[in-house]
Amino acid sequence: LDEKVYIVEPHKPDETLAPNGLPVFTLNYENDDAADRTLGSDSRLLFTAPADGDYLVRVTDTRNFGGDLYTYRLVVRPAKPDFNVSVDNLDPALPPGAGRSFTARLNRIDGFDGPVRVDVSDPPAGFRVSSPITIEAGHIEAKGALYAMPDAAASGDGPPLKLTATASPQGTPVTKPAGELRRPTMGAKPQVTVALEPYSEGGPATRPSTAGPPEITVIPGKLVPAWLSVGRNGFGERVEFDVENLPHGVIVADIGLSGVLIPEGQARRQIFLQCDAWVPETDRLCHARARQAGNPTSPQVMIHVRREGGQARTP
Repeated sequence: LDEKVYIVEPHKPDETLAPNGLPVFTLNYENDDAADRTLGSDSRLLFTAPADGDYLVRVTDTRNFGGDLYTYRLVVRPAKPDFNVSVDNLDPALPPGAGRSFTARLNRIDGFDGPVRVDVSDPPAGFRVSSPITIEAGHIEAKGALYAMPDAAASGDGPPLKLTATASPQGTPVTKPAGELRRPTMGAKPQVTVALEPYSEGGPATRPSTAGPPEITVIPGKLVPAWLSVGRNGFGERVEFDVENLPHGVIVADIGLSGVLIPEGQARRQIFLQCDAWVPETDRLCHARARQAGNPTSPQVMIHVRREGGQARTP
């Protein structure tokens, strides 16, 4: 049966409320159904006792029904913070000069709320994969991309790309398997190719760099320009975008109601990355993903968040 769990301690004199005519008592925690629904309609409550003492646990039916046949099982145990990571198995057929995005999903267990690092094994020559991918503290997923350079060639033979996840749910680093991505093969020529690059007066580059991901440094509290561009292979319609896996607190600014897009017949636009003042220094791989023409992604871009005067570093 559905249930509520109450954990109550005596009212503390220094935690008074404004009088309103109603009885006053301290209710430390109240829970109905577990938010993640992994227990079905049962409840789950994480409770850290504020002090030594006796605590009352009250279990009731949400409809206030009761009787001799209304029975409940209450399990009380120490929390064992843990995690598991899984990955979407993206289509391995990559168009030359384009990528596909995937999602690393995190299952947080027993209140673990810290960051998780996901590493991906090396792809075949001519391909780039987002690695490492960090699922930030308090988040449950992060995005990555597998990208094929224009001259890449692959048959799909060989082992898949392995993912491993590392975190410290109980203070000690733990590494565990996090799924795999099928080994890439070459797909058909794309209708659209996408590029996200640092801003320069001369405009975006015509081909992705072979030296590694381009780098963009953003400063908390400021706007930083960048180029977003497309190569059109018979696709003349407007192209809408998501810039995926930006650090929490970094967004594409001033996009309006229509979002980030390049209109029909155009090939590039200037965008601005906005970083909130509270964002800590970090390094994170991101990419742009088109919403049309098969959802191709750009090559990975390294975003450095640095305080003004700070230096970017290779993670």
